[in-house]
Amino acid sequence: MAETGNKDGMSKKTIYIFLGIMVMVVLIGTITSYVRWYYHGIAFGHDFRFFKEAVQKFWLTGENLYENNIISTFKIEGYFYLNYFCILCFWMLLPLPFSFIIHLLITITMFYLILKKIETIYQEWWIYGNIIMVFWWSMLFNTNIWIAFALFMYQKYREEWYGPLFLIFAFYKLTSLIAFGILFLINFIFEKRIRWNQVPAFIGIFFLTGISYLTSTGINTSNTFSSEMMLLLLQVPHYIWWSVTIMTLIEYKKYSIERVKIFWVLFTVFEIALCLIFLPIITLGLETFFS
Repeated sequence: MAETGNKDGMSKKTIYIFLGIMVMVVLIGTITSYVRWYYHGIAFGHDFRFFKEAVQKFWLTGENLYENNIISTFKIEGYFYLNYFCILCFWMLLPLPFSFIIHLLITITMFYLILKKIETIYQEWWIYGNIIMVFWWSMLFNTNIWIAFALFMYQKYREEWYGPLFLIFAFYKLTSLIAFGILFLINFIFEKRIRWNQVPAFIGIFFLTGISYLTSTGINTSNTFSSEMMLLLLQVPHYIWWSVTIMTLIEYKKYSIERVKIFWVLFTVFEIALCLIFLPIITLGLETFFS
């Protein structure tokens, strides 16, 4: 592996290894979720079931405010998914086997496109710094992983008119909008230009999400923003998409590879340590709910 300069994607061997591990963790997630359902009656799908239930609720009732046992345990009013996300993921209305397979295909395809689009050593080390969490949240079938993938794809295709269209998989979270705003600002500061060919796509995306923010049920709850901000410091999936902005800044600053390696190692350790804090909170919520 070259220490400096551009790369023509990751090696095929590395891509195959990562894809093989992805398939393996998906199988592990499927088996563990089945065991939880068979022995404990917990609905199949790990985190995926939350998204599926929210989409179903929207299409059946027109509302998408979702309160799960963890949120209720800590007396937070709820969090929500934007209307456009529920419309975009209409396929989650399909029977579980079909919607679950579609979710896996989207996640694995996006991951493959990311691996194929690695062009610098800095981007490669972004993969290494986040790979554990990518596998972890993929094993739990958490749709939020799409946000990190979408921000990365926007960054790689930011010269193309269709670059902003990737963001449709990212903007259903308030924090992802903030993360993109910082990413856009960093690009502007270092490149000092606006890509006018992307303006129509940006107008479409922001019009869609803007209308969705005004009409989504959850935005009208009193604690939506405070809940989002409070959980921001604990939700490990969020750090994956914030890290895209960090990767971009590192690329512009051209820090030494040795410093970059140290940073991503520390970043990984930090995420794992945070998981040790975050997971007991989830466990407490589940135990309270089922007791």
